Amino acid sequence: MAGEVSLNCQVGRERMQITGASQLAYVLLEARSNATAATQTRMPVNFALVLDHSGSMRGQKIRSVKDAVKLVIDQMAPQDIVSVVIFDDNVQVVVPAQHVTDRELLKAAVEGIRDGGGTAMSLGMSVGLTELRKNASPNMVSRMILLTDGATYGDADRCRRIADDAGAAGIGIYPFGIGADWQEDLLDNIGQRSSGMPAEFIQRPEQAVTFFQQQLQSAEAVSVRNAQLTLRLTTGVSPKRAVKVLPLISEVDPRTLSDREVVVPLGDLERGTPQAVLVEMMVENRPAGVFRIAQAELSYDAPGGGGQERVRSDVVVTFTNDPVPAEEANPLVMNYAEKANAHRLVTRVLDEYKQTGKVTIRLHPNVTKVLDPETQRALDQLAAGGAISPEEVKSIGNKTRKLTQRFES
Repeated sequence: MAGEVSLNCQVGRERMQITGASQLAYVLLEARSNATAATQTRMPVNFALVLDHSGSMRGQKIRSVKDAVKLVIDQMAPQDIVSVVIFDDNVQVVVPAQHVTDRELLKAAVEGIRDGGGTAMSLGMSVGLTELRKNASPNMVSRMILLTDGATYGDADRCRRIADDAGAAGIGIYPFGIGADWQEDLLDNIGQRSSGMPAEFIQRPEQAVTFFQQQLQSAEAVSVRNAQLTLRLTTGVSPKRAVKVLPLISEVDPRTLSDREVVVPLGDLERGTPQAVLVEMMVENRPAGVFRIAQAELSYDAPGGGGQERVRSDVVVTFTNDPVPAEEANPLVMNYAEKANAHRLVTRVLDEYKQTGKVTIRLHPNVTKVLDPETQRALDQLAAGGAISPEEVKSIGNKTRKLTQRFES
């Protein structure tokens, strides 16, 4: 049944002045579940909880994670499926994939988890994916919840390949890093490659309960699966950059941009949580008149096994000889562009600091004005030659990717 989702396209400027040169244009593409999708019965959830139980997880970390997993089990429905996989430098299936019918038995198995060993994340990811594949189907929300507190050793490339395999199977990976020593770049990449989400930072062990509960609620809210945005450009238009701006800011892999097309997998669409992509493009000069510069398409799997549906929308601008005042710019689009740019530049600052221990990049006031005071103070400290803790580095990265959640038009 068509109509489950809507596709809304907005341009940064509906009118462009004829200048004789190519001009930068922004297009905001928003995918949102509609009322018809919101009234559908929720799809069953297929969860694999892949947990680091290495020696560094001892104490409050492992205690809080076990409490979080048990809470998730308590809140899952009998038609849902759960598996629990733990890894250190080996891997063990604590709970093979099964329906959540005997909660006490499942929770007893989780309670028996103990810490010990090193960290080989790809082992846990591979076995977790195997457990998920046993029950994965188009009408089931399959997700891997991946948690670690440390750096994996020598298998980062294999982790990325597993993430690619998961994404191809319609299984998103949702990574969590706890403590200060996990690899945020790797976990972010794993989430993005699988069409899941960038990594979430658990600053205090007791927060694991809340974050895991939110993941279950998120999966239960899925109404449309395997969504993908495609922007097809007309002659004289070329993509420069694409960035997801909702629900979090994350750069789109440049390899998905070709001369005439931008393709962005969105994965699952949840009721009440739109996803949006901002595309920067260069548009060659046109004569006066109205022109279609691109066509956007949103494809997705129709609920109930009804095949694939598509929604299309044209992207149109008007070229004029008249001056175009700055106040004509779409404030929503430009606000997203401003916050995406702030995230990009702050990420560059943090990357430089992690690699060299110092910062030479200076942020413009237009960037810092969208940051919270605590982040501004930390960045000022770095600019003055000071230092910040690994926890602060991760906290700043985590907060800046959520800038669009604090959107103010």
